[in-house]
Amino acid sequence: MEQLSQQTRMWVEFQLDGVILSATPLKGGMSSQMTLLEIELRSGKTDVVLREYTDTEWLGLEPDIAFQEAKNLNQAEQLSVTTPVLIAFDHKGESTTYPSLLMSKVEGEVVLKPLNVQKWTEQLALSLVKIHQFEGPTITHQYFRYFNPDQSVTAEWSSRPEKWKRAFTYLSQRPHPADENTFIHRDYHPTNVLFNNEEVSAVVDWTNACIGPKQIDIAHCRWNLAMMYGQKSADLFLEAYKKASPVLDYTPYWDLEALGNVFSEDAPEVYGGWSAFGLKELTEESMIQRMDDFLSQALKQIETTQ
Repeated sequence: MEQLSQQTRMWVEFQLDGVILSATPLKGGMSSQMTLLEIELRSGKTDVVLREYTDTEWLGLEPDIAFQEAKNLNQAEQLSVTTPVLIAFDHKGESTTYPSLLMSKVEGEVVLKPLNVQKWTEQLALSLVKIHQFEGPTITHQYFRYFNPDQSVTAEWSSRPEKWKRAFTYLSQRPHPADENTFIHRDYHPTNVLFNNEEVSAVVDWTNACIGPKQIDIAHCRWNLAMMYGQKSADLFLEAYKKASPVLDYTPYWDLEALGNVFSEDAPEVYGGWSAFGLKELTEESMIQRMDDFLSQALKQIETTQ
């Protein structure tokens, strides 16, 4: 249990009125430490998950992020999909080493190499539709862009830098398409979705959830799928979402919005979570190619509809 400070261990044991038997780091966490804790309670043994926000840069930008996640988890508990249940939190790190949340362990595992790609994609889409069908959310924090569309863009790493400049110009000149805001995950992608027996068993990582257009979730997941598997996978996901929710109004504007949110003047890199869960074949070269392809398709669709 060396990765847990004595201070944090005492806080966990006090919250649960139990004793920590083991602490196992979980895969995939990039900006926070996720740890599976086995706890001895009076009623028997149980497993819980501890999230510690260890990224000081992120905390400098969003010092209340742990408090926001706590509110999001309470909101998500009302969804028809399974999510972790909040047990306790110390959002200022007053009794713990870092701002921390304690939550229930949910069943399932991340699957990045499914045996049945079609079913896996449909399950991924259906779970997102269920999240977006939630009525009456009470959280108040709103979606905001991670980028400034008026920023100067060079994209020297890209083979099509002029298209990146065109995309940002397009976003700066047009408002979001009209849509009814709803409860969104804001970081919905395959490493935040758990499967059991080829069906989604839970959706995790609710840090960035907020009120916003559901198309943001769809576009962000499409971008992740395009980077992981190629454009065809992203398009299959959109088709599956439309099948489950035929009234969806989705335009390529949202693909550009997703790209704006992840764009950097530094070349795109392989996300560590993808490698941790088995996608070892991805390279920086493939990331650049797939980013450019995703951009090019969105711009081509926009140009053909104007």
